[in-house]
Amino acid sequence: MSSKQIYLNYLRLTVTSSILILLTFQLAACSTAPSSVISEDIYEGTQIDGAAPDFQLVDQNGQTLALSDFQGQVVVLTFLDSRCQDTCPLTAADFRRTHQALGTAAPSVVFLGVNVNVNANTLEDITAATQEWHLDEISTWHFLMGNPTELETVWQSYNIEVIPPTEESGDLSHSPGVYLIDQSGQQRWYVSTPFVGLGTAAPSRPLNELLTMHIEELLSES
Repeated sequence: MSSKQIYLNYLRLTVTSSILILLTFQLAACSTAPSSVISEDIYEGTQIDGAAPDFQLVDQNGQTLALSDFQGQVVVLTFLDSRCQDTCPLTAADFRRTHQALGTAAPSVVFLGVNVNVNANTLEDITAATQEWHLDEISTWHFLMGNPTELETVWQSYNIEVIPPTEESGDLSHSPGVYLIDQSGQQRWYVSTPFVGLGTAAPSRPLNELLTMHIEELLSES
């Protein structure tokens, strides 16, 4: 399945107990309340294929980087709002846990975040987010920015929908999820676990556990 075949939302369908509940992608707002997906199956992500679209952006150190620069390493790619105060910091925490769990294999894995907030899109913005979310604990972390046209091209390449703030909500919304790209630059997994409230059964293992599991599988192939 190519990334173009991946829809943005987790669609929740309530049907009779004899029919499995299907999982797709969920559009997540940085301020949207957590939601849950009810399923008897345990979600482990969606397997995908095809070459990962290349791009070139600038990271928090002012260094120009291309995705193709990281061939030979596993790439963990996500899209973050540099001003987000809830879901993006949680994703960042999962990245830190994943990096720690990888142990001595961690240098073989690169973590990339592409900014989705064109109104907070300076080196100061992405550096502040990196530090606030403690992503500087990951030696291979790069928070990437570019001009609006460059960013929008990357968003479209990975089917990321970005909805600017409205008068009603005042919050920017964007597609969630993490792409895993193998050492040869091929897309292999898309993982997007829902955020669930207290007392709600989680339909999947935590994001960091799923990322660690799939990354270790990819590393074992080399």
